[in-house]
Amino acid sequence: ACADDTRGQTCYICMEAVHSRTREGLVRGCACGDRDGVASGRTGIAHVSCLAEQAKILVAEAEENNLEYKVKSRRWERWHTCSLCEQEYHGVVK
Repeated sequence: ACADDTRGQTCYICMEAVHSRTREGLVRGCACGDRDGVASGRTGIAHVSCLAEQAKILVAEAEENNLEYKVKSRRWERWHTCSLCEQEYHGVVK
C-alpha cells in the first residue's frame, strides 16, 4: 500500500524518492493531504529516517540553545506528531 501511495513522489524533507544513504522508500504516516479519506497531493510523504533526523535536530537545538520549556516541548512532539497537519503518526511511522 505504501509503495502504491507514494509512487512518483519525493520526501518533503530531503526531496528524494529513495533515501541516498539508507535506500529506504517513502511512507505517508499522517493525515496530510487526506480529503474525505482519500490521500492526495505530496504533503506528508517522507522517509522514516528523515522524520527521525528532523525531530532529533530540533530537540538537540532546543537543548543546546537552552530554549524555554514550551519551545522544547513543541519540538519534542516532532517524534510523534506531524509538523504539517499536527496529527499523530500512525502505521510504520509511529
